[in-house]
Order: sequence, then C-alpha cells, then structure tokens
Amino acid sequence: MAESAPADDGVMRRLVSAELPAIVDEVLAQPKILRSCEELKLDPADLRARLLAEPDVLLSPTNAEISAYRDAGRALGAVDASTPGTERTWVSDSRALFEFVLLLVAPATVLGAAALLAHTYGGGGSLLVKIVLTPAIVFGALLVYFGLLIGGMLVLDNSTIPARPGPWGTAKARRAARWLAFVVAVGVVVVVWPSFARFVSLPGAVAAAVLAFVGLCIAAFVCADDATAASKSTTRTVRAVQARLRADAAAALAQWRKAARLAVEPAVGRLISRLAAPSYDVVLTVRDDSGLATMASTDLAVETVATDRFRRVLGGLRAGAIGVAGPRGVGKTTLLEAHREGRLLPAGREHLLIRVDAPIGYEGRDFALHVYAAACQAVIGYKSTSRSVKQRIFGRRSRDEKLWLWLVGSAANRLENIRYLQTRTTGWSGKLTLPVVSADASATRSTAKARQPLTYPEIITELREFLAVVAEVLAAVHASAATTPLVVAIDELDKIASPEHAHRFVNELKALFGVPGCHFVLSVSEDALVSFERRGFAVRDAFDSAFDEIIRVDQLTLPESRKLLSSRLIGLAEPFVCFCHSFSGGLPRDLIRVARAMMDLAHAAPAPTLAQVCSALTGTAIEQAARLAQRELRPLGHVPAAVELIRLADGPWLAAQGTGELFSTVGRLAATPTEAAVQAGAVRLELATFLYFALTLREVFDDELTKDQIVKASAAAGPGSFETLARARQAFGDNMMQAWLLVEQFRAAWGLAVVDR
Repeated sequence: MAESAPADDGVMRRLVSAELPAIVDEVLAQPKILRSCEELKLDPADLRARLLAEPDVLLSPTNAEISAYRDAGRALGAVDASTPGTERTWVSDSRALFEFVLLLVAPATVLGAAALLAHTYGGGGSLLVKIVLTPAIVFGALLVYFGLLIGGMLVLDNSTIPARPGPWGTAKARRAARWLAFVVAVGVVVVVWPSFARFVSLPGAVAAAVLAFVGLCIAAFVCADDATAASKSTTRTVRAVQARLRADAAAALAQWRKAARLAVEPAVGRLISRLAAPSYDVVLTVRDDSGLATMASTDLAVETVATDRFRRVLGGLRAGAIGVAGPRGVGKTTLLEAHREGRLLPAGREHLLIRVDAPIGYEGRDFALHVYAAACQAVIGYKSTSRSVKQRIFGRRSRDEKLWLWLVGSAANRLENIRYLQTRTTGWSGKLTLPVVSADASATRSTAKARQPLTYPEIITELREFLAVVAEVLAAVHASAATTPLVVAIDELDKIASPEHAHRFVNELKALFGVPGCHFVLSVSEDALVSFERRGFAVRDAFDSAFDEIIRVDQLTLPESRKLLSSRLIGLAEPFVCFCHSFSGGLPRDLIRVARAMMDLAHAAPAPTLAQVCSALTGTAIEQAARLAQRELRPLGHVPAAVELIRLADGPWLAAQGTGELFSTVGRLAATPTEAAVQAGAVRLELATFLYFALTLREVFDDELTKDQIVKASAAAGPGSFETLARARQAFGDNMMQAWLLVEQFRAAWGLAVVDR
C-alpha cells in the first residue's frame, strides 16, 4: 500500500501554492536557462507548467528542510494560539466578577473579626480564655485575608488577559467592579452601623470600619496593579518570543528555499534535455557544466530502476530487513543517503534514520553497543527538548512534549550506561581503645556496587526494546511521521574483506531485525545477493534467512546515464553521452569522472571533436593499464615471457599507436602463450582485453559516427548495442574472458576486424 503525503498540512499547501512556483520562476529566469530555451526553441512557460504539475518530485528532495520549517511554524503557532486574545478561560472572561468578590473579602473579614472579638469579651468566661482567643481571632482574620488575597492573585496571574475578552473581562468592567465593591462595602457598613456600634461599642466599630476601608483599598490596589503589570509583562514576553520565533521560521523557510532551488535546477536541466531535440554533433560544446563541481550529491542523483524498487519495498514493508547489493561505486551509499534525507518518502513525510558504518574488523558485542549509542544520540538530537514557548509563558507542556521529553531522558540515561561502568563505594571504619584493659578493637566495613557489563543477548534485547519504543513514540507525537518512522541503516558492509566474517556479522546482527515500526537497511556484497537468489534451493545461509528483500543496484543503463549527465551538463550531444556510458560501463562514479575529464579537455582546447576526446581519454586509461601490468610483472623477475610483456606494456608507446598498429599489438598479446609464459598469462589477457576494448572505442567513437549508427546502437539490446560495450567494461576485474567475448561480439556486429586467438 503506497504511502501518501500528509492529508492536511498547511505547510505543504503553502509550499506548493506560494513558494515553489516562485522558485521555479527564479531558476527559469537564469540567463543560461533562457539562452538554452532560446537555442533549443523551448517555451519557458511550458517548462514551468511541466515542473509544477508534479510538485512531489520537487518537494521530496527537501523533506528534511520541510520538517525543520514545519517545526518552526508549529512553535510559532503554539505561541499565537496561547497569546492574549486567543486563550480564554472563565477567570479571564469573568475577571470583573472575580475581583468584585475578592475585594469584598477584606471588609467582611475585618468586620467579622471585630464582631467575634466583641462576642468573646461581652460574654462570660475566664479572662485566660479571652486572652488566648484574642490573638487567635486576630491571626485567623489576617490569615483568611492574606490567604484569599494571595490565592486570588495567583489565579489571576495564571489566567491570560484576552485582547477581546467577554463583557465581564474588560478593563472598564474591572474598574466598575472595584468601585461597586467599595459602594457595597460602604452601604453595608452604613446599614448595619447602629446595631454594629451597640454590639461592638463605638470605638471598636470605628476602628473596625477604618481597618475594613484600609483592607479594601489594599486589595483594590493590588488587583489593579496586578492586572496592569501582568498584562504588560505577558504582552512583552509574548511579543519578544514571537519575534524570535518568526525569525527562526524565516530562517527555516530560507533554508528550504535554498534546498528547493538545488532540487529544481537539475530537474530543469533534465527536462530541457528530455524535451530538446537530441544533438548528434561530434564537436564537444556544452552550455553549462557547473553540475560537475560535486562528485557525490543527492541533489543530482537520478531515479533508477533500483530506486523505484527500493521505494516500493519500503512502502510495502512496515518492518523488516532490506539489503542493498551491488558493485562498489554503483550508488549504494547515495541511495542510503537519499533515504536518510527523506527523498524516498512522500513529500512532507519525515522519519528518523540512524546511520552507522560497518567495521572492517569487529566484535559483535562492540558493534551492537555502537548501534545502541548511535540510536540514543539520534533520539537526543532529533528534536529540541527545550521547554516550548507555551510552557515557558503559561507553565504547561503538551502530552506529546512530555512523551518526547521522557524518551529523550531515557535515551540520555541509556547512553550514559553504555559509556560508563557505574561504580559506587560506601563504607565506614573505626578504632576503639579501652585503656582500662589495655586492649584495642577495630572494625571496618566496605560495600561496592558495580553494574556488570551486559552480555551480547542482553544488549540485543535492550536495543530491540528501545528501538520499538522510539518507533512507537515517533508515530504518536509526529503527525507527519512516515508509516515506518524509524530506520537503521548500516553501510559499508560489503567492504568486510572475508566472506566468512561478513556471514558471521549478519548472522549475529539479524537478532535485531523484526522490530515493529523499524526498517533495517544494509548495503551488502553481491555474494549476499547470490545467496538470497538461491533461497529456493536446499542450501540456505545467513544472508538468505536474514533479509526480507535484497535490492540489486546495477550499473546505469544508457537512458539512466543520459539522465544523470543531463542533470549535470546542459547541451551534451548524444555521441558524447554514448561514449561516456560505454567507457565508464554505466558506473555512476566513473561516469562522472569521464564527463569531468572530457570537460577538462574542452576547457583546455575549445570544441574538441569526438575522435580527439576518445583518443585522449582512452590514451590515459591505456597508460594506467600498462603501469598496472608492469607492477604485477615485477615479482616474475627476468622470466623471458615477463620481459617480453614488459617491453610491450609501454604505456606512452601504446597510447600513441594508431588503430591499425594497436590492433596488431592486441593480436600479439592475445596469441597463445608458450609453456614458459603461462605464469604471465593472466596479466597478458588483462592487458590485451583492455587494449581491445580501447581500440574498439577509438574505432567506433570517431568523427565519422553517424546519427543512424547512434540511434541503432542506443535502441537495440543486441551484440551491436552500446550496452554491450558497457557490459564489457563492467566485466573487467571479474571475468576477463567474458569481457573479451563481449568486445568480440560488438566488433563483429559493427563489421570490425576480430582478433584471432
């Protein structure tokens, strides 16, 4: 089931409707883009419409920046939702009534205390009882008065003064309530004065009335001052925080715009190359080669068959282990990095990816602890755990904040336990001397508590539990979390030298797999892929049983190489695209290197031809192959066959040979060696095969290459296709005889002379 973007996300709607079109317009307005559109007769408005028709394609590469901008917007929204004018309570809406009741407490308390004292002294009873009751009544009245006053102030402090309060919460209503409380208090005193004066006595009544008036004035002053000060203080605090958060949101938006621009620029280049009529010019001219400045960049990565399958597998598995297999340089790390940045998720989704590199030499327990520590650090650094603005101003944390804070605290404690062995020693010692009997007694006691190192099974159990909790909390607290919110990516596993070590490593690690809500993604060797593909047979091994799926990342096809080159070069003609693909074998790393070397030639000598480019680049490669052959022949010493081969493996001489002379050299190298030359046969075959391949490139990619030949070799999948040449290049270092046969098939299909062996 395919995962989709968040259904109701104001951030995504704003980016799609307001921000993305402006960025596309900005990129399309660049002089180099306008110049390319003019030369290729393309309409910028049509390019704009095509780009904006699929916003997810442009937004997915910026998921990390979208997440940061969304968080900043949520923080600002939390303050706006809690600032004066938006959060309403019964106290804030009825503040005038609350203050009215609070102000009447002062005279009621004073008059009540006076009446109670009069009753105490007017009745019977001993003098001692009256003396004891007097301070009790006085202190009780003071306690009631100040207790209610302070409590009321706290309630008022914790309530926000809305900018648009109810009719009983306005400043005018509060002022009227204070005057009304004064009038009511005076009216009550006037009404009950005769009876009160007779009961209390005139001096006592006067004193009580004065104290009641003073208490009322104090309460009124405190209420008025508190309301004004609280309002001003809250307003100042909120405005300062809002200003800071707006700046943070603006910075996050600016960072997203920068990332979006980096995503749009190669998309525009690819679109121009796709829409423009292909050029078959054999003169190297490129409109823009700035994309070659970076070797590895996920912004310039292209969608391949492996990428699509990886995305489908991720969407179909809610948990499990996924292997990514392929030769070195094919793009496994780039694929994992793209997934880390959220580029394989629907636009607006986010996840937490924990990436670690597999060690060359390792102990299973140590690596499990390394993964455990990396998981804790990733949780601690994933989201800010500082108090939210709403919490700092209004004293409350949301449930999600509390849950995430608990998880971060747990991660910090676990990280501390991983790093240190906690030891605590407590004890006492003493000496007792008895002078009478001339004897000494002493005692000592010491206890130590140390946490013993966890065993490997205990580490695995704890780590599984922690990862499960992290996945559950991520899904609970983040509305935009991906369906599988947690990913553990282990790279460089294919670099473990020994297959036995790699098998043992996976066998120990697979105890972690199967955590709910968590994907384990590992880059593995091609041996692992072979083992996985044999799962239907009787023989099963660790690779077969450990992975739910293994994705094969192959070398690029010619269309994929064309797409990658078009994202970095605008205006590269088809003959040079086919040459780069054939010469590199479709290996992305080598494809970029060939394109960069080709552009170095173009900058050194403007407008070089296809033959010149091919001769120069293959010449450099021939010299490198010759040096490698000579290095491998050194241990053979003065064996005649080795001496003969060293004489032939003269790099500059080989690179300068014409096609006819190079064909003869390949024939001499490919001749069946004598018994004395068998030990040098492997080196001879390697050098001969590479020279055969370079010769074929020179004979095909010359200035006479026609459009029809290019179209036929690009579309066909037979022996005469450029894919056959690329496959031959891929076979070097793995199966040299297969490489020779593929070159031979290609030459036969093109009608070129074939070397007899």
